[in-house]
Amino acid sequence: MKIPAGGCIFRDLIRTYMKTRFKIWIPVVAGLISISCSRDKQPDSLLEGMGLQVRAEDNRETAFTDKESAYFYTRTHLKDPDYFSGWNVATHRVFSDYRLSAGGKELDRAQAAVTVYPDRLVREFGQVTETFRMFDGRKVLSIGLDQDAGPTGISLKGDLKFLDLKDGIALFSPADPRGWILAAGTVTGAPLTRKDLDGILWLESESPAAGFFLTLDSAAAGAVALLESARSSHENWTRQRISRLESLLKNNYFRSDSPETDLAVKWMVLTLDGLVTRQTGEGIYAGLPWFNDYWGRDMFISFAGTVLVTGQFDVARRILMSFADYQNTDENSRYFGRVPNRVRPGDIIYNTTDGTPRFVLSLYDYIRYSGDTALVRQLYPAVKRAADGPIRYWMDANGYLTHDDADTWMDAKIDNRIPLSPRGNRANDIQSLWYHQLRVSVRFAEMTGDSVSAMNWKVLAEKVKARFEADFVDPEQVRMADRLKPDGKPDYTFRPNQFFCLDFVSSDTLRWQLTRKAWENLVYPWGVASLWQGDPNFHPYHTAWKHYPADYHKDWAYHNGTVWLWNNGIAMDRMLEAGQIQPAWELFSAMTRQAVAPPGAVGALSELTDAFPPEGGSLPRLSGTFSQAWSMAEVIRVWYQGFLGLQPDAPGRLVRFTPQIPDSLSRLEFQIPLFNGSLKGSFRRSDGTEKWTLLPDSLTSDVTFQIKFPEFELVPAVVYSGEKLILTRTETDLSVQLMATTGEIRAERILFPVPEELSSAESANRIFKGLKFAAPEYRGDVSRLQRPPDWSGR
Repeated sequence: MKIPAGGCIFRDLIRTYMKTRFKIWIPVVAGLISISCSRDKQPDSLLEGMGLQVRAEDNRETAFTDKESAYFYTRTHLKDPDYFSGWNVATHRVFSDYRLSAGGKELDRAQAAVTVYPDRLVREFGQVTETFRMFDGRKVLSIGLDQDAGPTGISLKGDLKFLDLKDGIALFSPADPRGWILAAGTVTGAPLTRKDLDGILWLESESPAAGFFLTLDSAAAGAVALLESARSSHENWTRQRISRLESLLKNNYFRSDSPETDLAVKWMVLTLDGLVTRQTGEGIYAGLPWFNDYWGRDMFISFAGTVLVTGQFDVARRILMSFADYQNTDENSRYFGRVPNRVRPGDIIYNTTDGTPRFVLSLYDYIRYSGDTALVRQLYPAVKRAADGPIRYWMDANGYLTHDDADTWMDAKIDNRIPLSPRGNRANDIQSLWYHQLRVSVRFAEMTGDSVSAMNWKVLAEKVKARFEADFVDPEQVRMADRLKPDGKPDYTFRPNQFFCLDFVSSDTLRWQLTRKAWENLVYPWGVASLWQGDPNFHPYHTAWKHYPADYHKDWAYHNGTVWLWNNGIAMDRMLEAGQIQPAWELFSAMTRQAVAPPGAVGALSELTDAFPPEGGSLPRLSGTFSQAWSMAEVIRVWYQGFLGLQPDAPGRLVRFTPQIPDSLSRLEFQIPLFNGSLKGSFRRSDGTEKWTLLPDSLTSDVTFQIKFPEFELVPAVVYSGEKLILTRTETDLSVQLMATTGEIRAERILFPVPEELSSAESANRIFKGLKFAAPEYRGDVSRLQRPPDWSGR
């Protein structure tokens, strides 16, 4: 098909001017993505326009959840299930997959045309279409088939015991969860019959069935009742789910001249929404398919990007309250005051140091976004325990927070005893988290009238800050220790954790030098490696290939070279703070591309990638979970806070606005949550001029914007409900205008670059001039991939 001038073009400039809807394959680095293009004809729904077609050779992973305790994971085309495939409920795998037949023939997924939407999976087999769905809060799988598909059948794969076929509904007993009952029936109520073909049990319907429902309950009567309810209510359930998802998108609307970015952001917002569940209280799954439980560290790293910037304040509140209930309150335990490392049904463990500071900091972020200061008073006892416990059991004489070797995010151990990336007993990022925890705890203590704790914590925080630079930073060699060992000696193992600690560095010049050094040695175009490739313990691949030593194990590589995508967030933050927009955007774009293009899971980001591509390749293999919450949440957070530059302070009715839009974007419209209302905005760039228009909407009172552009002084502007704030930046000045509801300009100010700001920006640009990503160095030496004789690091 010939594309007319001004029509769809490749990569970031996909524009559509066709009058009828069509599909077009867009080449990207990793493969092909299919998007919908339309001008006059709009999709029936927001979700309809997000469908991603998947080729059989890409066979992408995809998953759906019920927002409660269950998910279903499959691949778009492969018949043979992966180990974790299938219906998983509260960490139990009910069955691994299903097969369908129509007209007496099994439907071959490998031949299907597949489109994945945020709410459903559609496989087209010529004249027969399968539509897979899940529903909010119900243990029901819906596998729809065309009404006129003729005789249809379903066969389940997994450890299931057939129990009975009664009134056309089949009952099974899964091996896991033991004692529960799975019911299978048709959508229309047409009866099922049992057939055994070549040792495989099939359930078939000769009458029009419109597909099948599978339900799960602790009793047969409950499973059957739920199936009957699905028959009568599934259309309402479908509408409710679509309505909820579209409401989330409407409250977080973006449209730019980079359709790939727009699509990826929307997909990740909704994929993250699916990971917010009510399995053991309200929380966020760490990742699918095997981290379908709550990890304290992961949850609160994911918290801002998942539920705060997207305005889901009620959900955020419930997550904080729910996890506070799991805090260790035993004053005789050395874990007193800690929130759990992991919560899963029937099991809670507390072996993490950083989860607790992140819990307290997430409460602070929640207050900033929502203004709900009442929750501080409600959770202040938990905040106090979170500080008092570590002070009693873990703080050293210098105010530092000590911890065990594997109690940071680099937590891999062999046989649960030998740490594979030991960072005890004072890791640099732990001290940063501890310092900021103490600072916000001071704020909370002051709000609740606890002046004694406020004073004590303030003294401790200042003590940590005063010592850190001298103890951890070597300015002569421009390096920062990753930890202090138990003997007090610094360990300069080159890891990315220093990105979290750069606030402690008082000199701008040194901070930027450290940032550049870390970027060029640790940040590859696809993400941040967990260890410098020059280290003898560096592992370029997460899992061994056939030419590597037999004892190479993925856990040895886990935090010793493997790229962790969640660290991309703080790396981009540091670049944007230094005014280096382009490298941050290139890293951001690599992640948005993974979300929409193969080989990644549809609409998601993986936990990990290899540090190196295979020799001769251009991109690394993805690894770990295929849909990891903190990987996606950090992308979304940086989009809102970094590139859009929006940092709210709801109690003070303030919004700090420091946008940093890359040169490749010249147009942007958005509507996002702000306090109890929303913020509408637009951006245009043309001929060296940038124009922003901001309109606070549906707010109950005025908002003060603190506007900060590079090279200009910070300027406040009080905007009343319904008014517009118009910012125009040229090469020589910045115009700030306030337009009243009448359309008249009620206030205006012209700003000019400040010499001190210009000098600072020029200094940063000199330091970062010629910045490059880290590049793999293939040495052909695999001795470093073998197990060292002593991995304890002591």
